Amino acid sequence: MKLTCVLACLLASAAAADDSFARRWTYPSETSAVVYWQLDDMTKEALSRVEWGTTDALGQSTPATTSPRWGHLHRLTGLEPDATVHYRMVVVDPATKQETKSEILTLATRRRPDALRVPDQVKGPPFVLDKPGATYILMRDVTAPGDAFVITAPDVTLDLDGHTVTFGNDTDKQVFGVNAQCKGPATVCNGHLAQGARSGKYSAAVESRWIPEPREVFGISTDVHLPCAYPVRGFGACAGLHIHHNHLASRVTEVESRHYPGNDLLRLDIQGGNIHVHDNLLTGGCHRGMGLTGEGPNVEVDHNDVRHHQQYVNGYAFGASCAGLDIHHNRVTSHGRGVHLTAEGIRFHHNAMSLRGHQQLDDIPAKSRPFKHQIVELHGVKFEGRKVKNCTVHDNFVQITQELPRDSGGEGTPDDKLTSGVYVRSKATAVAAGRLTDSTQAWEKDRWKGYWVKYSPALPPARIAGNDATSLFGEFQAAEPGDYALYMKWQYVPATPLNIACYDPNARNEVYGNTFVALTRCGKTRHGGYGDSGQWAAAVYFVGMTHGPAAGDGYAIHVHDNRFVSNDLFVASQTPVNMTVRIEKNLFTLSTVPPPVEGHTPFRRLGADLEASIQAGGNTFHGMKP
Repeated sequence: MKLTCVLACLLASAAAADDSFARRWTYPSETSAVVYWQLDDMTKEALSRVEWGTTDALGQSTPATTSPRWGHLHRLTGLEPDATVHYRMVVVDPATKQETKSEILTLATRRRPDALRVPDQVKGPPFVLDKPGATYILMRDVTAPGDAFVITAPDVTLDLDGHTVTFGNDTDKQVFGVNAQCKGPATVCNGHLAQGARSGKYSAAVESRWIPEPREVFGISTDVHLPCAYPVRGFGACAGLHIHHNHLASRVTEVESRHYPGNDLLRLDIQGGNIHVHDNLLTGGCHRGMGLTGEGPNVEVDHNDVRHHQQYVNGYAFGASCAGLDIHHNRVTSHGRGVHLTAEGIRFHHNAMSLRGHQQLDDIPAKSRPFKHQIVELHGVKFEGRKVKNCTVHDNFVQITQELPRDSGGEGTPDDKLTSGVYVRSKATAVAAGRLTDSTQAWEKDRWKGYWVKYSPALPPARIAGNDATSLFGEFQAAEPGDYALYMKWQYVPATPLNIACYDPNARNEVYGNTFVALTRCGKTRHGGYGDSGQWAAAVYFVGMTHGPAAGDGYAIHVHDNRFVSNDLFVASQTPVNMTVRIEKNLFTLSTVPPPVEGHTPFRRLGADLEASIQAGGNTFHGMKP
């Protein structure tokens, strides 16, 4: 019996090492280390921690994660220099709580005797790093009223050694945790960059502006929260970047405009290419995950775990506007859109996206106020414009589910707004008929119009009709001032996992080998106009495909050898399609979970020519036939 148990444990350990701890990576500093891995199966997610110690007995642990993910990044701190650290990675099944542990591994910290010590040997903040080729090591946590670090010399390495840098703690100016201003390479690694209490719009944890020089950023975690702030931004021009093994997180909820510049967890204005972004976690924010614009060869984005939160229109996980991008093997589990293809020759392949989305804010025209609440269908893979041509989308899994409306009643916190909808939890200064006042706030006028407030256990929530800097106006009843929650009742939007709006009749885009799943939990559908799209789901959806047929044997898009699943519509269009669209040799299946909606049908508004072409295109239909 004992031998059997031991053998089972050995087999389980071996399986764990092979199956649960892929793409392992570590980076040791002097007194800290970063440990990273991914689950081998992109469809899985787990909670995690790292157990460690000075011997195989371990005895210490990093804080356990609270949200299950595919990628896992942990930081060990309080280590001794020039020491051997024993550790093992642990994943926890979020449903069963079953733990899987890796074998015990070791890493070695190392003292860097030639490094310059911050703040002991460098005055600041701001700490100006001006010695070419030097390594700077942060010795303890630091707080800066404005900029924290400015790199002015080439070939500088800034190792934060697991410490926290708080920047922008008391200034009206746009400031940065690390501002790489140098001509020549710069490296930033291993630490936590947090935005402080007060700083100007468009501040960033790590920034490089208008200097297309090599930059490497790894082992960094971020927390930004003030209007328009970024975790990492290569602004104006960037090239030669290597961004890897980071956790880029944001709690930002306010932007100036969703049109330009919007907001990103990672923004790269590419000029020159040779960029690799891989093995990062991206979490939260309010608009896009990655904004990838400009031009340049050899730009690759892979093995990232993206969970962004689209709170403004056009909030994609990947804004792909650089020709020739290669985006592959990423996992996206967002409340937001998937990928926006707007340039030539992009490859998007071997990604897994499971998405849902709620109503979004929109400023039309740009920077107009107040923001409008729009219910616009969610896109998984979106082709858009005349420049999107010769793109290939293959071997991806894309699922979008339209959930039923959710009203939390104000229960929850801003940290769980994805489910609770809570944006503000605070204490009222006064509550009178028609008005709640909170003198600690400084709100933009009418920012909260259309949201709700739970302000008394005994009274119903009040819908906000408008607000000024410190007061909310609506159907409030006079009450004793106390805790209140400002929240949104989430209305979820229609599902369009393959959304096609490519306007060049001869674009020759290709979509093959994918699985696209469009589901709605609404038993009865409703189709509305822009801003009030309704309740429905379409596996393939066309928008504005009215630019005429292709020349010769050309086509706008060829969709073939894919699997499509829907419990509502297989193929639909905003308006009848008159472009050359080839939909051939695909498998269309009617979903039974959730069950088919009332009035489900294979096609909607395609036009007779496209319907006939699909029926003659060697496609197979299960559960619902044309």
